[in-house]
Amino acid sequence: MARDIVIWPHKVLTSATQPVTDFGPALQKLLDEMAEAMKEAKGIGIAANQVGEPLRMALVGREDGTFFEIINPQMLERSGEVTWEEGCLSVPDVWEKVKRYQKVKVRYQDKTGQWHEVEADGKLAHVFQHEVDHLDGHVFVEHLSSLKRSLIQERMKKLQKFLKRKKD
Repeated sequence: MARDIVIWPHKVLTSATQPVTDFGPALQKLLDEMAEAMKEAKGIGIAANQVGEPLRMALVGREDGTFFEIINPQMLERSGEVTWEEGCLSVPDVWEKVKRYQKVKVRYQDKTGQWHEVEADGKLAHVFQHEVDHLDGHVFVEHLSSLKRSLIQERMKKLQKFLKRKKD
């Protein structure tokens, strides 16, 4: 079953996540719920804190529709600069141009706890950076001007209130 996606500026999205230490069955259940939420929202990536879990894990979508399950990721290298139009499941219906690195090298654990390294460039590098930002307690709107950020924040607060009333 998919979990609800948390809307920014919820506190769980603005706080750094905690390392994953338990690689048992509960981890797979959470990964499955995250994948379902991402699929329902038609996203290309999702971090655990976007479904309310302050854990350092995310799904990073590849262009072929598959995804990396990254746990406890670390950015090892960054190079180049590129600007992409970026959106976020936690900031729905907002798209803005954001500067990111063209290439990244990331070290992460898989769901069994094994360590891996991957080099990515282009859109995949962009998604890695977006999701790792989430895990560090940052949302893409922080890369925007303070005026744009405050306008978007007001829209998201209204959306949060609307969704809360709808649930109640």
